[in-house]
Amino acid sequence: MRARDVVRAALLGAVLVVTPAALSAQSAQFGVLGGATFSSLRGIDGVESRSGLVGGAYLVLPFAGPLQWQIEGLAVNRRSEPSGQGTSGTLSLTYAEVPVLLRLNLAGSSPLNPHVYAGPYFGARINCSIGDENDCDDAPGLSTETVDVGGVAGGGVAFDLGGLVLTGGLRYNFGVSTIAEFESGSVREAAKNGTWAAYAGLGVRFGGR
Repeated sequence: MRARDVVRAALLGAVLVVTPAALSAQSAQFGVLGGATFSSLRGIDGVESRSGLVGGAYLVLPFAGPLQWQIEGLAVNRRSEPSGQGTSGTLSLTYAEVPVLLRLNLAGSSPLNPHVYAGPYFGARINCSIGDENDCDDAPGLSTETVDVGGVAGGGVAFDLGGLVLTGGLRYNFGVSTIAEFESGSVREAAKNGTWAAYAGLGVRFGGR
């Protein structure tokens, strides 16, 4: 399956999941978020974390009681520096990513609302470079995949300003699919994504409360 097909399927699945909630929603949020990523490669040794960027839009829809759906469309840059795998330089992977999260609000209707969430994400790689802007396809001993699938777990705080919602939080993305393989001599190692992200956002609340 091609990367763009994965993203389309993820978006369609998200729509099918949230449609019943949207039809019965008393309130919802739409907004934008941005922040920094701190990434590594799980499954191989000798990898140094590097910082990148994340940004995009989100939609929050009520589900049941304190539970809500949080659907996001993000551009995520993950950067790390592997050493001893036959490659040199910083590996930069950029994805179009769709997390589908179930969110639990911990403070009910309070204006200051801490929350936690978890769910899967589906990503399609849109760029890959290593070292001085060299394309990954040209790097010896390195092969990469165009699709990344994994899970998200995190939490944050939302502050309702009476229509506008300020939010911030911290999350961890753990990939379950192999996104790169490094070959050095007779040794071949498979890597999965592992990324911390800190973010802030601004949303608009619409509908009833």
